[in-house]
Amino acid sequence: MTPTKPDKPKPLRERDQIWQPQVTRLSSIAEIRMGVTLRGRDATRPVPSGSYRLVRIGDISQDGTLVNEEFVCIEPRQSVSEELILRSGDVLFPNRGTRTTALAYRLDQGRTIAGAQFFVLRPETTRVLPEYLAWFLRTEEAANYFAGKRKGTYVQIIERKDLADLAMPLPPLAVQKKIVAAAALAAEERNLSEQLARMKWSLTNGQLLQAAGSSGGDKAISI
Repeated sequence: MTPTKPDKPKPLRERDQIWQPQVTRLSSIAEIRMGVTLRGRDATRPVPSGSYRLVRIGDISQDGTLVNEEFVCIEPRQSVSEELILRSGDVLFPNRGTRTTALAYRLDQGRTIAGAQFFVLRPETTRVLPEYLAWFLRTEEAANYFAGKRKGTYVQIIERKDLADLAMPLPPLAVQKKIVAAAALAAEERNLSEQLARMKWSLTNGQLLQAAGSSGGDKAISI
């Protein structure tokens, strides 16, 4: 009896293909630089006519947005390399303190720099979206990793090699884009919920104060 040949497997259609998760070291997808070292006691003193704008740690919120876009102007005493001037798509990651956040810089404000309190990451955009990289750096997984790597007692710091060694999932760019969009919607929903809670508290507090000043306060309060 002649053995039958097995059927050739049919090629998977694109929608049937299963994406196999890829994990990579951060240093393989982004160039890591230290921010500008500004020397001198008054190096970061605001100078209204200064030729550089300086991004400070306090300018970035926990959810990776800018608290304000009006950066302080300064006039460094030393020359600043063109490579250290921020470009659209750079990712700013604070290297001091216990707060884990990151920002994908998307402004076009001319000569803007970040101080040495930041690592400036320049992603390889054919492989990773800046917003995706910033998002992952803000995740609980990344925060737990950095919590075990911080050094120092009075001021805790993260060393460059520890940032470079961070392992992160690297899905296709299309998937990264969806993750970034979903994360942005979740952050917006959280912010709206927090605003609503504050408004409710303000309203309730006002009603309680009104009840406290009325003769029938006990009847005005319903618990």
